[in-house]
Amino acid sequence: MKLDDKSLKYKVAGSLKTSITGKCLYIMLYDLADEQGKIQISISKLSKLLNISEGAIRNNLHKLADRGYIFVREVIEEDGTRKANEYILK
Repeated sequence: MKLDDKSLKYKVAGSLKTSITGKCLYIMLYDLADEQGKIQISISKLSKLLNISEGAIRNNLHKLADRGYIFVREVIEEDGTRKANEYILK
């Protein structure tokens, strides 16, 4: 979901019906995502990158997903080990 006009991501984030923290998190995911709008990253890494508590990250990820702005896919290895979630921007 990479957009040609880099300033467009701020317009999109500004139109999201969420908190400023949620908008900031969405922009961070956008910047880290690949060409298909996908990023696999841990909550602790997002917390460190944004200097926001892990609880606030979780809460805002849930809000973004509940409102349809992102899709969250759990990643589990064959042996049952849980990996960092994959986030897909819509």
